[in-house]
Amino acid sequence: MNHAGKPKRILMLLENNSFPEDRRVLLEVETLLDAGFDVTVISPTGASRKWAETVGGAHVYRYPATWELDGLWGYVWEYTYSLTMLLLISVFVFFRRGFDAVHVHTPPDMTAVIAIGYQLLGKKFVFDHHDLSPELYLARRGDNKPNAIYRVLCFFERLACQRADRLIATNETQRGIQTGRCGADPDRCFVVRNGPDESFLNEVSPQPELRREGRLVLGYVGAIGIQDGVDCMVHAIHELKNNRGRDDFIAVIVGGGPALQSLKTLADELGVKDLIQFTGMIPFQNVPSYVASFDICFTPDPSNAYNDSCTTIKMMEYMALRKPTVCFRTRENELTAGDAALYADDNDIAAFADRVIELMDDETLRESMGEIARQRIDDGLTWRHQAARLVTLYRELL
Repeated sequence: MNHAGKPKRILMLLENNSFPEDRRVLLEVETLLDAGFDVTVISPTGASRKWAETVGGAHVYRYPATWELDGLWGYVWEYTYSLTMLLLISVFVFFRRGFDAVHVHTPPDMTAVIAIGYQLLGKKFVFDHHDLSPELYLARRGDNKPNAIYRVLCFFERLACQRADRLIATNETQRGIQTGRCGADPDRCFVVRNGPDESFLNEVSPQPELRREGRLVLGYVGAIGIQDGVDCMVHAIHELKNNRGRDDFIAVIVGGGPALQSLKTLADELGVKDLIQFTGMIPFQNVPSYVASFDICFTPDPSNAYNDSCTTIKMMEYMALRKPTVCFRTRENELTAGDAALYADDNDIAAFADRVIELMDDETLRESMGEIARQRIDDGLTWRHQAARLVTLYRELL
């Protein structure tokens, strides 16, 4: 980048979340602003209903979020509407502010069509692969059998990977998909992992109302969608109470999403509502204090083609605050947590409960695993480590 001239301008397209609610996108934006780039973000509305504002130095434009519908016509409506809005606002930005690169956050991969159009005008295209869209579709559908929608999603994934000037993956598994299934040039593919920011790296005071005498706190923080497996946590709590005779705990589920209401219904049906506290969405600045209150953290995402490729930010936030985790055995869970987690095989709820009891009954084990967790974070898993890779990618590209 030419530090003496005008800053290089980056346009970010975000469809599946609002800005600044998406933590990964927010960290990337803050990193690029600090490095001297000019950043504009287009996203749907979220907590903020403003159509245009400045957030931390970034120019933000939003369009009204649409409702979520299931099935084929739900996908057709959501993506047709969203891509139309992204295109129209990007044209406005093109003429009003200009940009040198289009940074596409996925899913959906078909947003790449907009970036490819701007490539014809000499703009660079950066493809940021948050999730594998074909596998995410199957996970939400609950069926591993590919169908027409799956094949269409694979087509757009290949198109994006083969046309992008630079590709970002959150881990080596996703990078392998980019170079293998999608045929991308390995020299254009970079890993920029998720990582906890500074708010998780300092001492954090717990939420005092959660610390109850004689009761351990089992906790989850994150999105609550069908693919996130938080229902497995509720089933594990039922197992602990009804089949293991344990009620010496309180479970805290922090977050919101489309599956939240069905989760509350499940807890009621299983008779464990009294043991679970649902906080709903909370301000992000309060999240570290909740995690600091947990004795044992849950990453209940079941093993499947989608989750096996995901490095969850919640896992690393737990680790940064020296918390042991119980999770199902997935490739990326093991690569991230190592000995800082206990693993249940084959998506077995009873085995998951066994691992929880093992930690509930051994405070020394909890403490030792917590120290292992923090050491792994300090050894290269913080956002600070990832930020340097992102800045290097852009300085070389522009």
